[in-house]
Amino acid sequence: MPGAGRTPPGTTANEALQYEAVVVPRYSGRFAQLIVDDIPAGTRATVLDVGCGTGTPTFEVLRRLSEGGRVIAVDPDQALIDLARRRASVDPDGRRLFFKCEAADELHFGDEVFDYVVGNLVLGELDGSAALPEMRRVLVPGGRLLLTQAMSGTFEEALDILREIAVKNERGSLGQRVETVAQKYPTRLELTRLAEATGFADVRVREDSFRLSFRNARELFQDPLLRIIGIPEWRWIAGFEAGGEKILEQMEHTLETYFGGGPLSLTVNAGLLTARRAP
Repeated sequence: MPGAGRTPPGTTANEALQYEAVVVPRYSGRFAQLIVDDIPAGTRATVLDVGCGTGTPTFEVLRRLSEGGRVIAVDPDQALIDLARRRASVDPDGRRLFFKCEAADELHFGDEVFDYVVGNLVLGELDGSAALPEMRRVLVPGGRLLLTQAMSGTFEEALDILREIAVKNERGSLGQRVETVAQKYPTRLELTRLAEATGFADVRVREDSFRLSFRNARELFQDPLLRIIGIPEWRWIAGFEAGGEKILEQMEHTLETYFGGGPLSLTVNAGLLTARRAP
């Protein structure tokens, strides 16, 4: 099932450029700012950025640190890492920022190395049972974990329309797939319990909602951002049914009717999970 906010495995160089140009400014950058704002300016720390993508929030995190701070940024996608390296003007001498192609669930670092582990929109793409213990392992005692995640209620307008179509057309399997996608977006309690079950302490989840606005439903379905982070999930929901494209057409028509052919928006609930490794 496609994920929201991340590129699929094996990204090409052109896809990495598209992600940086389309997704970062309107979507993933909004999540990343939650991480940056939670790190006090002038902090002297060693930071691991897991799933750094094209460098958001890597570069801004480095700017928050004092001269003695440094960031090691990892991502399993080589194309994203390559683009991030080319964009790394924030560290012209190459002494405070390092990139490595590596997955979060098998980190090749020693125990208790990092003061912070941060990750922007990676949690939904990871096996939490493997990745979170690794993040905890590499944190120093008292070190902080900062992860962003799209939360329950994200894209609820679109999912509600698909629920309505499933009921109206008596397609129970379609409705079940809607709920499968909806459950990808955790509640605050679910995310808290996941971190606590891994052994993290002082777990908090803060949410900051924003909206993606469109002039009409047609613009929504043609929007480059939604073609990357929203429509693939909706297509997955509809794609197992005969005439899946017709379901998406019906979805567009229903949105157009509901909003009277005028402006509409989709909700995005951006969550920031913060926690500490207990001493």
